Amino acid sequence: MFCKNKIEVIPFREFMAGNHRTKKETPRTNNVSVMSAFFPVITPGSFFPIHDTGFALFLIGSATIAGSALLQHMTAKAGLNAISEVISSVSGFIFPVIVYSAIFWFFVAL
Repeated sequence: MFCKNKIEVIPFREFMAGNHRTKKETPRTNNVSVMSAFFPVITPGSFFPIHDTGFALFLIGSATIAGSALLQHMTAKAGLNAISEVISSVSGFIFPVIVYSAIFWFFVAL
């Protein structure tokens, strides 16, 4: 499907001997730089690129949302309902503003 049918020239003697039907194996390359174009190097740094600003902001935002939800759950479980309500109202306003701002920034940056 992806391979083009190449026209192959066979010498007459090989055609008559019947040797043209045997497939010749192509030598496999052991060069890592050639193979890295097809198979990128997998390292812990490629999974968690902390040096990338966008990924670092994503981690900070995710940790903030998870921490806020955990803190709200812990305060509600401890019986501090007033603090839990404050965390809920602040999170309910700030996080959507941040998310919509990030989406707007993404479309402007394209």
